[in-house]
Amino acid sequence: MKQWSKFATSAVVVFAVMLLAACNLSSRTSPTPDDPSLLYTAAAQTVSAQLTVVPGSTQVAFPTATLPVLVPSATLPPPQTPLPSSTSVPPSATPIPIPCDRASFVEDVSYPDNSEVAVGATFVKTWRLKNNGVCAWNSSYSLVFVRGDSMSGPASVQFTSGSVAPGQTIDVSVSLVAPNTTGTYQGFWKLRNSAGVLFGLGADAGSEFWVKVKSINPVPTSSPTPKATLGLDFIDKGPGAEWRNTSAQIPWGDPPEDSAGVVVGLDSVKLENNKTYNHVLATWPQWVTDGFVRGVYTSYTVQTGDHFRTLLGFRSDCGSAKARFQLITKEGATETVIAEWLKICDGNVLTIDQDLASLVGKNLQFIIVVKAEGDWSGDRAMWVNPRIER
Repeated sequence: MKQWSKFATSAVVVFAVMLLAACNLSSRTSPTPDDPSLLYTAAAQTVSAQLTVVPGSTQVAFPTATLPVLVPSATLPPPQTPLPSSTSVPPSATPIPIPCDRASFVEDVSYPDNSEVAVGATFVKTWRLKNNGVCAWNSSYSLVFVRGDSMSGPASVQFTSGSVAPGQTIDVSVSLVAPNTTGTYQGFWKLRNSAGVLFGLGADAGSEFWVKVKSINPVPTSSPTPKATLGLDFIDKGPGAEWRNTSAQIPWGDPPEDSAGVVVGLDSVKLENNKTYNHVLATWPQWVTDGFVRGVYTSYTVQTGDHFRTLLGFRSDCGSAKARFQLITKEGATETVIAEWLKICDGNVLTIDQDLASLVGKNLQFIIVVKAEGDWSGDRAMWVNPRIER
């Protein structure tokens, strides 16, 4: 009986398995339903069958399948063609009328801002303006002082005698005087038309233009020394003069032997003050006690303002030299000593400026002399740039 019972139980299990296999074979050969809902139902049934466990059998875990969600495709409407956007037209601006009379500033022709002017000095301020209105300016238009520092300027002044058309420029000037007190001063000006209406600069023709200067005390400056006019150059005229010593005539130039005396023009000569000079007249007396050398120049007419100018000294190695320098005039046969200077070797030179005012208008011969005072040794006398000038 027990064996039958086991057999019967086994038969039931085999039957159930065969029934399940038959169901699976049937589902593989069934046509695929068109309706998606049927597909979902079949899948659910398959999963349910697989999860059914026969008592006493071993459970088998199957992975859970994630089924795709099928959404019927929707028919989208065709893309819309955008409507053309309308272009908005801004309202036209109302043009601003250009004033009849209006000016614009171009430049300061003279005395720009903060120019310095000596106290009390007269100066002329000039502006360059442009007519940028629509009316021409004529001789009835004026430059008018408005406010600030007038600097002794007029209340108004005509600035043109012709016509200044729109777009043209004109230089507008006024004569002023710098205040007598130092400081910065500024005066404001406008223009006035023939109807007496003031106008100026800017879009509304309302702005002023101005002059701004600094009144100062001028710095004293030394007057330049006027260039002298040369009348007689004793070196340039030296070769034409008559040169003598105590007993004979001697030539111009540097002789081979100096005992008769020397007269010659030299450059780069060092004198007893250790300074070197150019354009020097060397006059060495004859080598005898109280020897001398003298030169008589051609006649010269003395002019107003004439002076005899030179430097006097000895050559640097003068030792105990001592000599007398003389300036003499000769009128006919008469000789007159105008001036003389006794010089010793002391390391200094004499600056000579002899006024010839008493001789103005006279036609004279000038004579220069160097005379040894006793011994002639070292009396190498020098005249630096001897001349008559005014």
